[in-house]
Amino acid sequence: MNVARAIRQIYEKRPYPAVRTSAAARGRWLLPPLPWMKAIWQRQHPLRRILIAGCGTGSEAFTLCRQFSDAEIVAIDFSSRSIRAAKDLQRKNRKLQRIRFVVCDLINPRLPKIIGDNFDLVSCHGVLSYIPRPGQALKNFGRCLATDGVLYLGVNGEMHFSRRWRPALPGFGRDVTDFQDSASLRQLLKLFDTLSGHPSGFIAEKPSEYVAGDLFGPLIQNWPLRQWTRVCRAADLHLLGSYSIFRPLRAIFQDRWYRFLIPRSRAKVAELSELLMPSGFHRLILSRQPEVRPPWKELDKLQTWRPARTQLYRWQWPQKTNRWLILRNLKLKSPSTNTLVELPIPEWQIELLRRSTGKDSISDILQSVPVRIPGGALRDQLYLLYQLCAINLLPPAS
Repeated sequence: MNVARAIRQIYEKRPYPAVRTSAAARGRWLLPPLPWMKAIWQRQHPLRRILIAGCGTGSEAFTLCRQFSDAEIVAIDFSSRSIRAAKDLQRKNRKLQRIRFVVCDLINPRLPKIIGDNFDLVSCHGVLSYIPRPGQALKNFGRCLATDGVLYLGVNGEMHFSRRWRPALPGFGRDVTDFQDSASLRQLLKLFDTLSGHPSGFIAEKPSEYVAGDLFGPLIQNWPLRQWTRVCRAADLHLLGSYSIFRPLRAIFQDRWYRFLIPRSRAKVAELSELLMPSGFHRLILSRQPEVRPPWKELDKLQTWRPARTQLYRWQWPQKTNRWLILRNLKLKSPSTNTLVELPIPEWQIELLRRSTGKDSISDILQSVPVRIPGGALRDQLYLLYQLCAINLLPPAS
């Protein structure tokens, strides 16, 4: 039996996620927090078309249908049994009728003709690590995306638990290609949980459909970020940001180590950071268009760019005093990402942030500040806010 057929049989036998209760129809949010995605994506207008690639029994599709009430939702999976289960759940809720469920393989070269194109968002979570030829699927996603659309890609990293657990299984008399659920297997997985430093039941209490694919599956690709981005670039898809890296980076911003990163883009910072703190799972945002890169090394050109404050944080402005060089404490609080960054910054920078609407250039804003700002300090502070996704920098107005 070839690998593709073996993979298909796993999900035909055990659709994922299993439909056990009405909770399955409520769905679950798998994407990174929406405010972070919007900050990375820099999208202003509403989503019109959304594709869920590898939808299983429909959990993610149901969630996105509720979140984006005006969008057209298309959800595809290669498992006909999973799609039947999704449609059964859909029929029980009239609010979910906008979803179009389709049986189709992600690597089918006719995919764009079958489901159409011009999607604003393609979401593929926990799928490409388990199929052969993920590059072909990525090429299909690129062909399905609108010019300004993005792909959310959730894939295994090199620290995924299966990378260590699978080689250990034969030592306990288990065949990694033959999943037979039993009490003795669950006891063994509890041992693995304990030896791996995981909480009790981290994997041992996962449902059988999860263990069958994520530990005993015929193909599991646990790749470092650089390998995933290389495959994505071959499909003309460019990394915009990694949510797996965003939160761990907070410490370097508060301790000013971020200066070592200038002038690297968000994508390059993510790749370098992954070398030092590898992830078990990557949560990536990719686009057909490369990340816009401000001219960090050319201060005169940089000041012609337009700063635009994002909606990722709740801004708590200190009282204005016009003491431009005095350090003030600015709190950047992001409930959606459970992030709080406290920055001691001069008041001129607070004024810059207040006026960062995307309309005025940096130099125009600084004309209202009656002190001279050293170019290096200006660049450093802008770069800090850019990497925190507190601002984006737009090219000069044409």
